[in-house]
Amino acid sequence: MAVLPKPDHDFYAEANVLFADLQQPLKEKITPQASVRLPRDGQYQFSQAEPFRFEGILSHKGGYTQVAGGPSTKIAGFTTLSTSVVEGLNVLDVVTADRVVAQISTVHPIYGEGQVPSVTFLGTRFDNLRIDGYRVEVERNLEILGPRHDNDRSYFDDPDVQARVSQQYARIATAKNLPEWAAKEYPKDRPALIGQGELKCSVVNGVKGSPGFPFGHVIDLPQFGKIFLGELRVERKLGDPSNGKYDTYRFRLTMIRLKMGCLADGTVSVTTADSNGGGSQGGGHGTQLGKP
Repeated sequence: MAVLPKPDHDFYAEANVLFADLQQPLKEKITPQASVRLPRDGQYQFSQAEPFRFEGILSHKGGYTQVAGGPSTKIAGFTTLSTSVVEGLNVLDVVTADRVVAQISTVHPIYGEGQVPSVTFLGTRFDNLRIDGYRVEVERNLEILGPRHDNDRSYFDDPDVQARVSQQYARIATAKNLPEWAAKEYPKDRPALIGQGELKCSVVNGVKGSPGFPFGHVIDLPQFGKIFLGELRVERKLGDPSNGKYDTYRFRLTMIRLKMGCLADGTVSVTTADSNGGGSQGGGHGTQLGKP
């Protein structure tokens, strides 16, 4: 009698503290800082971010990243952790924060027990986020994807997930004084899903106290640019269970994304965490997604 290969798992996680592509007043590409990537067999990686300053445009006082992967202590499966932390963030003395944390933890069932991972964003937060000196209260929604269903129903097929994401889009589309660019990017009745393989939403429902024009997780600040908070992208790559490969899910969280266009020109991404993984029937044939 043939012996079936033992089920295995390919781990995947990345994290970085900050990267940027600046055009004005100075042209500079800042490569991902404190970037770490988890080996396919899991284990643990850590990187310390030293204090950083680029002229008077962009600085932070430090931070760290970590990724980890190993057997789950709760179920027959595999746990992956991705964390990115920055402290003392300052962008042009307009966007500042004492501490920003992006954290994703996923648990994949062992092959044969389901293919949809559970995911949590516990620990993800903004500490003392200020815009132009005004303290901004952030309404988080760390449960935007909800719990994993016992019947292994995908987030992409869950009407409750789609409803929560659609509500986020509706808050933006119906906001007062919505800029023209935002009305085009977030039209009424925008679908929650992009095809069958991508879902975009935010772990931030809204903000209070910000200057400019805040709507949902977005702030349009004249004379500075656009500020996007807690952006979450979920991807699904379909597998082939008949050939021993399950679907692969990927979760990518960026806590602050800036599109500047006045005092300075360029883009900045702060605290990005990225996690997924894939199970297979064995023999090292699990599916691993690459970089974006």
